[in-house]
Amino acid sequence: MHNKSLKELGIFLFFGFFIVFLTSPAAVSQTKPKTSKKQVASPQNGKTAKAVRIESISIVGQKKIEKEAILVKMVSQVGGIYSEKQITQDIQALFKLGYFVQIEATREVKNNGVHLEYRVVEKPTIAEVTFEGNLEQKAEDLEKETGLKNFELLNTSKIKEAVAKLEKFYEDKGFYLVKIEPIIEDVKKDESVRVKFLISENDKVKVKKITLIGNTNLKDSYLKGRLFTQEAGFFSGMSSSGSFKQEAFERDIQVLKFLYWNLGYVQVKIDRPLVTVTPDKKSIYITYHIEEGDQYSIGEVDFAGDLLFPKSELYDVVKIKDNGVFAVDVMQKDIAELQAKCGDLGYAFANVNPRYAFHEKDKKVDLVFEFEKGNKVYFGAINVVGNSKTRDKVVRRELKIFEGELYNETRKRLSQENIQRLGFFDEVSFKTSTPPEKPDQLNIDIVIKERNTGQLQLTAGYGNVQGLSLGGSIQQNNFRGLGQTLGARIDATKNRQDYSLSLTEPYFKDTLWSAGFDLFYIENKERPTYDNRRTGAAVRFGHPIWSDEFRAIVRYKLDKTELFANKDTDPFLFPLDTAKGTTSSATLTLEYDTRNDRFTPSKGIFADISYERAGLGGELKYQEFSTRLRYFKNIFWDVVWRNNLTYLNIQPNESGDDVPFTELYQMGGAYSLRGFGSSTVGRRIFSQDRYNKIGTDDGNPFYVKTPITDEERRRRATLIFGGTKEILFQSELQFPLIKEAALTGVVFYDIGQADDSITTANLMSDFGIGFRWQSPLGLLRFEWGWPLTSDELDRDTVNFEFSIGPPF
Repeated sequence: MHNKSLKELGIFLFFGFFIVFLTSPAAVSQTKPKTSKKQVASPQNGKTAKAVRIESISIVGQKKIEKEAILVKMVSQVGGIYSEKQITQDIQALFKLGYFVQIEATREVKNNGVHLEYRVVEKPTIAEVTFEGNLEQKAEDLEKETGLKNFELLNTSKIKEAVAKLEKFYEDKGFYLVKIEPIIEDVKKDESVRVKFLISENDKVKVKKITLIGNTNLKDSYLKGRLFTQEAGFFSGMSSSGSFKQEAFERDIQVLKFLYWNLGYVQVKIDRPLVTVTPDKKSIYITYHIEEGDQYSIGEVDFAGDLLFPKSELYDVVKIKDNGVFAVDVMQKDIAELQAKCGDLGYAFANVNPRYAFHEKDKKVDLVFEFEKGNKVYFGAINVVGNSKTRDKVVRRELKIFEGELYNETRKRLSQENIQRLGFFDEVSFKTSTPPEKPDQLNIDIVIKERNTGQLQLTAGYGNVQGLSLGGSIQQNNFRGLGQTLGARIDATKNRQDYSLSLTEPYFKDTLWSAGFDLFYIENKERPTYDNRRTGAAVRFGHPIWSDEFRAIVRYKLDKTELFANKDTDPFLFPLDTAKGTTSSATLTLEYDTRNDRFTPSKGIFADISYERAGLGGELKYQEFSTRLRYFKNIFWDVVWRNNLTYLNIQPNESGDDVPFTELYQMGGAYSLRGFGSSTVGRRIFSQDRYNKIGTDDGNPFYVKTPITDEERRRRATLIFGGTKEILFQSELQFPLIKEAALTGVVFYDIGQADDSITTANLMSDFGIGFRWQSPLGLLRFEWGWPLTSDELDRDTVNFEFSIGPPF
């Protein structure tokens, strides 16, 4: 019995201690790394508990964050009822602030009240971010990529994110085997640290060869040329081209499937490619196994679902029905057009889903476009985001949509194109969102990324004719953030000086009228027959007509021309008194412009037609008709086909009068026939004065001591005079060389002539190559042109031109 009592007593004491342990404060506290919570005995000293108020709360250890900012996040408040549960909630809330690595909570009973004390250890701040081992990449580029900033609190999760970002950055540069280890070093104990990234870059992993097996119908060159992953080539050492990138590699399988589907091979099967790494881990080989299947043509096309238009009207939209072979890109364009058509009726969330039916026997694909119209919505708030310099109104005045009106997809697209066409932004996107309280509204954030529209250019150039040139210009295409264009230019070469100042206001007084002025001074000694100086000014006004793409511009110009004889001047051919004096002229121009960017177009058309009449009170009188047509098309990838056709015609105002010879056209140079020197192409005329000087030994520079034939003497006495008509056609392909360096290549062809009568027989042509660099100074052009046609003049076999700015 005694033993049984002792046993029962032991069991009772064991369970008693166990229950006390479970209900003790230490047992219910939460555990976090480096975190503790101390508590003392119950304020009732073992008596029956009753509600006790909190007398005070103190925070100890905080330095970087104010006490009030901590207290406001806590559940426990002075004057409130003390609760163990609230202590746990306080600790959890303070950890969520992200400022602390350790928190201790203690309580003390005084005068039947509780005094709480929270001791915190703050996270250290980042004193600096450093890199070690980055031989190929600049530290400032890496630091920007991490997203870490000096003086921000250390956050281990952000360190991990920074490592991932750096690895992705290196991978995009071709360093697929990079290893990055973050090291945290104390700068001032418990207060600041240094975050060091130890980097082992290793060599770039290059794609040695891509092999396609099973592609009997589509050539290797067609398929491989359209993959994101490319084989290493000549320029691979200077760029990331030819580097292996996991993200691009993953997308290439879809690219191959798209290419086959786009040509009707809808049953194609492509296995996951085999990747082989060389033992030195510097190169990889990629092999694709392809089962092409048969080619399918388009069968029946139908429409189903929530149809908002008659089927006959929808048939007029889709193009795939006329395509013959099934083509997925044509189908995707049709879907976009059909959705936009629904969007113009306010159905912003309309979906058009394709359904296929494959007919193995006759190799056809039936296609059904199924509509889900959704609900009508209206434009809500329209905000401009990202414009640190550009005023809101510069963006908003290009909009064709307004808050509160029914959603319209076409007008939204035109609004985005208008903003992009300004040329002030690298990126323009419309981000849409629906406010939860207003499901029938669609808010739009116009997110823009501003480009550097101001340029200070210090220029130098060289040409076979003009020699060395020096100059500079200031160009601001978004002056004061108001969309104005301000330009000042100084160009000086051995034979030419050009100074100008211009300002254009595209929306004068916030109206649709544009206004501007030009001031200029030109001194030209490039022509071997005379020198001239021209000083003048012009004012201009414009207004859209018919639509935004069409514009009418009127311009008034007043200038003074001064002429000077030089050693080459023939007084009989160039009577200076007949071509000098003042010119007062008015010009009317009609423009049509659909370019996607005014400064770097890759698609669209620019065309204009002008008529200028001089003689409104001035001494020099003539009339000039001119027209230009420019066409830009992105053929594929980043290859842009650029074309320019120009025609000029100048005539006297009165029959029997002559056009001032200073206004006649001559061609050649960086902005004309690029295979010929400046002002070396045009109507030629025999100079008796030059002929005589060639044969007279009186110290004149044209005397030829060595006997020459009379035919050669006459050839040398034939001068470029200029014509009353000019025609010029230029065509070029511009393609990327090193995309990361904004370096492009170009091949071009020019043909044209300046004469009183232009026929196919007297046209001059050239072809050439070059490269262009979009530098901080502007577009630098280096071009070599070779004449394809010859004439009686001595010419260089190649003409080199260095210039700044696009050719057209």
